[in-house]
Amino acid sequence: MQHASVKVKQFTPDTFLKLVKNKEEDKFADYQSLMDFDVTSRPWRETLAYSFKTDKQLAKVFHNINPVDSEVYKVIAARITPYIAQLMDKDDQACPIRIQYVPEQNEMDVAPQEMGDQLGEDAMMPEGTSIVHRYPNRVLFLVHNICAAYCRHCTRKRMVSEPLNVISIERIRNSVEYLREHPEVQDVLLSGGDPLLLTDDKLDHILSMIREARPDLKILRIGSRLPTQLPTRITPELCQVLVKNRVTLLNTQVNHPKEITPLFKKHMAMLRTSGIMLGNQSVLIKGVNDSVEVMRDLVMELISNGIRPYYVYSMDPAPGNSKFQVSYNRMLEIYHGIRGWVSGPAIPTFIVDGISGLGKMPVQPEYVSRQEIDGESKLIATNFEGRSTDMTFLLDE
Repeated sequence: MQHASVKVKQFTPDTFLKLVKNKEEDKFADYQSLMDFDVTSRPWRETLAYSFKTDKQLAKVFHNINPVDSEVYKVIAARITPYIAQLMDKDDQACPIRIQYVPEQNEMDVAPQEMGDQLGEDAMMPEGTSIVHRYPNRVLFLVHNICAAYCRHCTRKRMVSEPLNVISIERIRNSVEYLREHPEVQDVLLSGGDPLLLTDDKLDHILSMIREARPDLKILRIGSRLPTQLPTRITPELCQVLVKNRVTLLNTQVNHPKEITPLFKKHMAMLRTSGIMLGNQSVLIKGVNDSVEVMRDLVMELISNGIRPYYVYSMDPAPGNSKFQVSYNRMLEIYHGIRGWVSGPAIPTFIVDGISGLGKMPVQPEYVSRQEIDGESKLIATNFEGRSTDMTFLLDE
């Protein structure tokens, strides 16, 4: 067994984010006390303070929780909001929500392709900033490294959840200045960590700095899983901040239909009413959504609630993620299985994020292909049912 090492970068602790301390004395004693907990009756930050952080805490409430070594938490910490915990099956280890969040010892089994910064983000980060500039006209802007709940399949295990690996105010300011100095950038995506873990006033401060520096930005986006992990984070006050700063789009990550609850629908509707476009970026996870039936249900539920199924990612090669990996062939089978069977607007783009910083590349079957048949060049079109027709007339100049 190969253990992953954690590289900790030392930045100044002067950060926008103030962590919420867990209420150790108020932890849930059993499953019923968890299910009786009303996440709508208190502010979202207070709810976070009741989050589960260890396998021992989980074992008091759920059955069949496997013990893990402390080394697991050095790769990525554990935090599970009470809301997410309420969606978990009490007994079943194969519960699609449990798979995403409950720490397991085999996360320490690291494949060769999972070592280091495989997506090449660090090499594309201008010195002194927290910006990743991979594409000509758009950038990723990391605002901090903390999340409300830590997905076991996280792509940024090398930086998230580590208290010493914070993003300072100075780096955020440098990032804003980078945007000011690069007018070719027309699309900025705030990510992390989770930007919505910031309080409204601190998020407003960062967004306002960006808009002051670059009022001409065409697109200002936020990537957040908090709407899925704790829908009560979406408030009228947050919506006002997003509208004030002309946030174009909010992308969340819903991986299974079980995550689309009445509470999730209610709070996402607040964003829609405010005029914020909504998108979803799912990750293909073995045992969670590597099923045609699950993916059909997921994309149709999303679109019916005004959330565009934007991307479906293959598993990024972060330490320990190979246990979640869905094969390329299975990706194509799932794509075949939804195309033609769900509404057109509900069909996402299936994506491989290339290692070494190559960026996002679409994966899809060839429905139209040029073929040599009996010595002649033909253009053959094949539909989702496998029926083909000759479209060679399109080859004419």
